[in-house]
Amino acid sequence: MKRTVPPLAPSLLISVPHLRDPNFDHSVVLLLEHDGEGSMGLVINRETDHAMSDFCALQDLEYLGPKEAMVFVGGPVEPTQGFVLHGAPLEVPPDVAGREVAAGIWFGADMDLLRHLTRQSAIPFRLLVGYAGWAPGQLDAEIAAGAWIPRPATRELVFHPSPSEVWGLSLRDIGIDPRTLVKGGAAPN
Repeated sequence: MKRTVPPLAPSLLISVPHLRDPNFDHSVVLLLEHDGEGSMGLVINRETDHAMSDFCALQDLEYLGPKEAMVFVGGPVEPTQGFVLHGAPLEVPPDVAGREVAAGIWFGADMDLLRHLTRQSAIPFRLLVGYAGWAPGQLDAEIAAGAWIPRPATRELVFHPSPSEVWGLSLRDIGIDPRTLVKGGAAPN
């Protein structure tokens, strides 16, 4: 009997300590696309030094969200491109809501979507700049080399209030003690 492999996207990819690329050190990536043309995802646990309130002021956007909210680094590719993850499509107009990528997690790249989200304080959302991208077969090779641990995506991890805790929580949630992962080995850059 042939065993079918579930699709990799959407999922979370947890980097292991021996992944030597500094862009992904202790990162968790929400994998959005994975097919024969390559893969694309967003790092969900790396904040920039820029507050959402400051970004919104520069863009002339009203901002009613939490004062401590930061803009996130989505990855090293196209660092000036913005992306939005949010968690409440019923309260967002359907024409700007984007697409649901996993249960309760929506993705978009529309300024109207961002404008709608910044004018409220109840819907969890993240603004991310840049993305993580892989050529065809590259991500599969990195996973086979042990550089990434795939796991199901959850709304709780994507919008966790302490992004610095997401890497450890993502591992513990699937029964892996982060202390058991050691640096070393030969993982691709």
